Amino acid sequence: MPPKGEIHLLPPPGRRARNLALAVLALAPLAFGALAVALGQDANWDLRNYHWYNAYAFLNGRHGFDILPSQTPWFYNPVLDVPFYLLATHVPAVVAGFILGCVQGLNFILLFMLAHATLIISHPRNKVLACLGLAALGMLGGGGISQIGTTFYDNVTSLGIFLSALLTVRHFDKLMTASWRRAFKLAFLFGIPAGLMMGLKLPSVIFCVGLCFSFLFTGGPWHRRLCVSFAFGLGILLGLAVSLGHWMWFLQSHYGNPFFPYFNNVFNGPLTGPTSARDTQYIPRSVQDFLLFPFIFADSPYRTGEIEWRDWRIPILYVLLPFAVALRLGFGRAKNRPDVFAQPLASRYLLWMAVGSYLVWLRVFAIYRYAIPMEMIAPLLIVFAVGMLPIRLPMRGMLAAIVLVTVAASVMPGNWTRRDSWLDRFIEVKVPRIKDAANTMILMAGFEPYSHLVPALPAEIPVIRIESNFSSPRQNKGINAILSQRIEAHQGRLLILIPPWQHEAVREALRYFRLDFSGKPCQTVRDRLYHDKPMDLCPLQRLAPE
Repeated sequence: MPPKGEIHLLPPPGRRARNLALAVLALAPLAFGALAVALGQDANWDLRNYHWYNAYAFLNGRHGFDILPSQTPWFYNPVLDVPFYLLATHVPAVVAGFILGCVQGLNFILLFMLAHATLIISHPRNKVLACLGLAALGMLGGGGISQIGTTFYDNVTSLGIFLSALLTVRHFDKLMTASWRRAFKLAFLFGIPAGLMMGLKLPSVIFCVGLCFSFLFTGGPWHRRLCVSFAFGLGILLGLAVSLGHWMWFLQSHYGNPFFPYFNNVFNGPLTGPTSARDTQYIPRSVQDFLLFPFIFADSPYRTGEIEWRDWRIPILYVLLPFAVALRLGFGRAKNRPDVFAQPLASRYLLWMAVGSYLVWLRVFAIYRYAIPMEMIAPLLIVFAVGMLPIRLPMRGMLAAIVLVTVAASVMPGNWTRRDSWLDRFIEVKVPRIKDAANTMILMAGFEPYSHLVPALPAEIPVIRIESNFSSPRQNKGINAILSQRIEAHQGRLLILIPPWQHEAVREALRYFRLDFSGKPCQTVRDRLYHDKPMDLCPLQRLAPE
């Protein structure tokens, strides 16, 4: 208390730190919205392949009316794509990109709160500054920057992952010491956000597994850990049922497999063969690759995806964490010295979450963009690992700063394809007048992504893709019979929408369905999103049966 009559013009240190944190956290999402605008308009492959079309099809009931315009992802849960589609069809493109960047910027707040809930730094302002720095470095990784303002949504589903993690570390003591009923209820509730995100994008399963099973290795009575892990898993399943249940029912009803086309070797849906359909091209095949994979993809990013980027945080953590654990086990630290960096159980939980998630990611996907949440939280985990080293506290602080500066210096963001300038609307397509649209069917073929053009076509025209990365005439799949029946049953005009350089490449697919180009002039559909590329809309003719 100041002496009577004395006036303090400055708030106490704790209040100043709190005000600083609130100001930065309020502005952070806006900053990432501005970053999304500065990076340029998103035009990535997946946006053109399915993110735009799937939302349009879901909102307009076109499943079954169209067939496969967006290739394999035609079967993906469209709910995640709907909010941005509705936004971008009603506001200018730059506004939609800014708002998407703001939503993705909410990760900054959660990363800050995770750091603030786990780090032990006595000075309030220093703690706030450290947490803000870790949150910023977490957001500005080689993969993270590349996804700001894009529709991959790995940095949107991360919000549920980080929320579940934050709720857990904030209430870890209650999970371990409260009554069994209360602990079970809390763990169940904490698992729901992660489960919701898993239902919206199934690759989030890697973090759901990590969050759930890390309880088993964190500490406390084994029966309590098992109970909490089980309850957390039930919460994940409830979230999954809420966000994916309706779509699983749709896929089961129409295709005989609630995860179609994945795991068809288990569910035996009739439209494709008994395969899992997972993309396994990046999964390491040898023991050497498995053990050295962080260094492999740090040296050659194409081992985990389709673009070039650079970021050393995961390889550094991969080396630093086991090294710190080994030194800690070998040398330990005096228990009467209160010089720990972080809350022991909470930090151990997050570290085990990362270990479990990494192992699942490595075995199931090994696609780097699915690991973006791990990239985001890696700076905080690096601090945890340095904090375990049996050296003096000031040295640990200096070492953590050096490592994090090294991480920041290593960052080279990737580019998933962006426009140099923003369009007025996110998708702009110039479509010529199509005569007799009510009696017209449009076909698509080839392996290029261009289903984002379909919403610009007259709504009464069905669009059927006869060749894609899901099915082609060369593959003996049940879907080919359905395509043939739809085309044969159509009595009106047939057109094909293809890139102009693919005329010869699609002739084989056309002939399978007894079709060919009619020889009449093609019209031009211009796609302004992807470098103003022209697309040909060509008349077809039916061939006589052999």
